[in-house]
Amino acid sequence: MATDMDLVVLGGGCAGLSLALRLAERPGLCRRVAVLEARPAYHHDRSWCFWRAGPHRFEPLVKRSWSQVALRHQGQVVQVDCSRTPYQLLESGAFYDHARQAIQAGTAVTLQTGVTVLGPPRPVAGGWQLETSAGALTAAQVIDTRPPKPPRRGDALLWQSFLGEELVCDRAVFNPGQVELMDFATDITGAVAFTYVLPLAADRALVETTLFDPQPHGPAELAERQQRAVQRLCDGAWAQVLRTEAGILPMGMASEAAASVSSYRQAGLMCGAARPATGYAFQRIQRWADGCSAALRSGQDPVGHAPDPLLTRLMDRLFLDVLRHHPERGPELFTDLFARTATPRIVRFLSDRSSFLDRVAVAASLPTGLFLRQLLGATSPVAARPQST
Repeated sequence: MATDMDLVVLGGGCAGLSLALRLAERPGLCRRVAVLEARPAYHHDRSWCFWRAGPHRFEPLVKRSWSQVALRHQGQVVQVDCSRTPYQLLESGAFYDHARQAIQAGTAVTLQTGVTVLGPPRPVAGGWQLETSAGALTAAQVIDTRPPKPPRRGDALLWQSFLGEELVCDRAVFNPGQVELMDFATDITGAVAFTYVLPLAADRALVETTLFDPQPHGPAELAERQQRAVQRLCDGAWAQVLRTEAGILPMGMASEAAASVSSYRQAGLMCGAARPATGYAFQRIQRWADGCSAALRSGQDPVGHAPDPLLTRLMDRLFLDVLRHHPERGPELFTDLFARTATPRIVRFLSDRSSFLDRVAVAASLPTGLFLRQLLGATSPVAARPQST
């Protein structure tokens, strides 16, 4: 059976557009591609950050780079010099515009906004049939980047919930040369809470309230905490909110994603794009888009996100188990991680470029006793109390 499309991509977010961008530039044998996106229009709704571990294709789109980051907890400040691997900000608005322009410049990919998929793809001879708000469509292959279901307790080991506001103040209140990576709070139990500040200028910044918690939290649940953080940081200065962004990212899925068949793959945040122990996803999505587009243009089946190396998976799982059972130790664990590990090693580890020795160094920076007890399943009240080891 002849199909309308070689490939249909469900969802035109970061993952869907990253793949479409590459196929628009070099389609190869995948020359009839449709990206179906439910939102009617794009706007700047996300900020993606990562360490520049090497040259990348989005260098011209980088909004800001910083050579210093800091972590704060109860008066302790850990300052990290990352000048060799600067911390970079890429705004989603610039990314969306870049991807759409590349798609429009080619003939292989069409982006259809305001289109919803009315049901799961149905297998038919030669591919898949989709019922959409714009009519029926058939495709030889389908890649689904949409979240399979809303976040809920139990589906991930922890959820990273955040609410951010881009602010402009009437005077200088921010240090434009340093990112406040984690400024930990001490007024909450059962979760790791911190403020994240990306200074865009001395009077302008993106300020985010973040929770690592087994329970996902929507923006309304974080609004009061965000308001207090802004008041503290602005220190009496008048501040105008230019825009807001919010999200809920999985930190270690509790179960594996449903198995895909060769011509139907799932991708995106809920299917391996987000690093379990950090929530970082942008660079991982780009590596997936490189690999998947190479397969498609050569006539092969689409591929999903490659699993992390076994040792990385085990380390991430143990770290998340410790955070889930001992959230009061979270600030200590993160500050120790950055204070006791050489910056190049921690950057490589967080950027999925670590060597075996990097992983050993990361493990050595953390309290051995606490992790051994968690590994052995010791979760009694005595073992759960903060320890000095």
